[in-house]
Amino acid sequence: MATVQILKNLGEQMGLKGTDLRDFIKEQQDLERKERNRLIEEQERQRESEKEQREHDKVQQDKLDEFRLAQMEREKEKEQREREEQERQRAEQDKQIESEKELREYQREKDEKDREFEL
Repeated sequence: MATVQILKNLGEQMGLKGTDLRDFIKEQQDLERKERNRLIEEQERQRESEKEQREHDKVQQDKLDEFRLAQMEREKEKEQREREEQERQRAEQDKQIESEKELREYQREKDEKDREFEL
């Protein structure tokens, strides 16, 4: 920012005097003020843009986190269903094995009785 003294010296070097010099200094100060305000507004727009981007990024991250959580829950439920199915199949196999044992035992007892009867 140019000081009034610098602007006065510059205006005098340009041959300005009196009201012309005063108007020149005022115009230059107005231009500098406008430039500062423009820079401030630009910085504010930039900060606002960055803030909006951070908010957008957070929303996107939250959505991604929710998706991943839902995906993990679906995988966990699938694994639980698979374990339950394996347990059901094992129970069915155990039941089948037990039935076969009972049938063999019954057949053995019957064969034994038949032999006793034959004697």
